[in-house]
Amino acid sequence: MISAFAIGTVLSIVPILVGGTSLAVLTVVFVLSEAGYAIAGWVYVHRWFTEKVSIEIPTPQQFGWVIASTLVMLGIASGIGALSTRTGIQIGRADQELLTGDPTMVLILAVLSFVVIAPAEEYLFRGVIQRRLTRSMRTPAAVGVAALLFVIPHAIGYLGGIQAIVLLSIAPFSLAVILGALYEKYDNLSVPILAHGLYNATLFLITYVTTF
Repeated sequence: MISAFAIGTVLSIVPILVGGTSLAVLTVVFVLSEAGYAIAGWVYVHRWFTEKVSIEIPTPQQFGWVIASTLVMLGIASGIGALSTRTGIQIGRADQELLTGDPTMVLILAVLSFVVIAPAEEYLFRGVIQRRLTRSMRTPAAVGVAALLFVIPHAIGYLGGIQAIVLLSIAPFSLAVILGALYEKYDNLSVPILAHGLYNATLFLITYVTTF
């Protein structure tokens, strides 16, 4: 499990390192780096994990929770931005130019949120890591530990002092806790995948509308 997490984390840094390349190359690199999460998780599952990762079509009730949780996560993200402005804490990301420099790339990332980013990250962090942790600790603790691990690859590209990094880390941690709770509630990985994808895609579309 540790090796699967390490591989996914290392690969997640690649898009930051190649941020100045062409759109086509950057898209391919981004897809491959995110796919690293799924590949690492798949290898672990097929070699050491005996439990099945359940992925089913969500019920109407589950779709409702997808929408509700997405709204909560967007509210948290908005609150972090407001808190940053109010406190004067300067927050930023090393991949900010990648996310806002090209309108086409922003739209591509919105699509990839559903087809690559959310499925790959949820498969590893919820389907593999969180489920494995529930074998050795209580469910709330497993959700929390998986959430902390989820923060690490996201926080690598954060800019600023410790206050800025902590403030920015609230978003992925809260996201992971909510997604982890959804997975434990329904034992259906498609629910956190859809919520994660909808959240990411909405943020990218907001960036597109407000920036371009």
